[in-house]
Amino acid sequence: MKNKILVTGGTGLIGKYLQQQMPNAVYVGSSDYNLTKNNEVIRMFQDIKPNIVIHLAALVGGVHHNIQEPVRYFEENLLINTFVLKESYKFKVKRFTGILSSCIYPDKISNYPIKEDQLIEGAPHQDLFSYSYAKRCLAIQVDMYNKKYNTNYNYLIPCNLYGEFDKFDQIQGHFVGALIHKIIAAKNSNKNFIELFGDGTPLRQFMHARDVARIICKMIEEDKYLNMNIATDENYTVSEIAKIALKVCDAEHLKIKYNPDRPNGQMRKDIDTSRFEKNFPNFKLTQLSVGIREIYEKLKK
Repeated sequence: MKNKILVTGGTGLIGKYLQQQMPNAVYVGSSDYNLTKNNEVIRMFQDIKPNIVIHLAALVGGVHHNIQEPVRYFEENLLINTFVLKESYKFKVKRFTGILSSCIYPDKISNYPIKEDQLIEGAPHQDLFSYSYAKRCLAIQVDMYNKKYNTNYNYLIPCNLYGEFDKFDQIQGHFVGALIHKIIAAKNSNKNFIELFGDGTPLRQFMHARDVARIICKMIEEDKYLNMNIATDENYTVSEIAKIALKVCDAEHLKIKYNPDRPNGQMRKDIDTSRFEKNFPNFKLTQLSVGIREIYEKLKK
């Protein structure tokens, strides 16, 4: 039987890269179905009749928007995940792959990098508490469906992402996308500095969203069902990432000003990728400097 693939959140950051690699899948966004309503989710499954679901849909934003809207980030994501997973099972979907985030891991942990089995060793960071717990619940839901119903559902836990289809808003956007936007804006307005929130010391892994799309395709092609972290081995401070971006965006003349009145967020959350490397030993990830340069060249036009 030919696969009918449904991609929720298909107009988002990862979804747009998946469209380039899996053009025959069905991609839905918030304008097509309201996934916080069960009847809308049922209608989506009745309309599309998928046997594979790639679940990307989520309310996603930067740390500052999470702080402003904690109820929305918890309730909407919990509803979306529950309804889509429940109806996937009811409609006999053979593969469900949910995309989580490394922010679901405990904030206080004894050793790094963080392995998959450390998920519930403690609470996530306070600044992303609502979003993190909602996404953590999806991991538990997937595990319980597999335990109860012998399904082959799985989830992937990527590190921080960036890409040309990101939100470039300073509040709702992710760090790398907002950083590139700040550099372009500073150059266009002849400013001699950019401002970053916090003090520049938190450590972060950043992965190109196109690589996540490639991994999803690879798992479908090889018929693998794995719960695993996916990330680059580049783990830099925010300050180091900013300096890399300034260099590759031909903007080393710009100074970096830090705003200590804004929160740093989680200080460290680098994740272990040994499971990914064991199963996909020849998979090449995009180097951060290469990815930033590529996006900068596209955006500045």
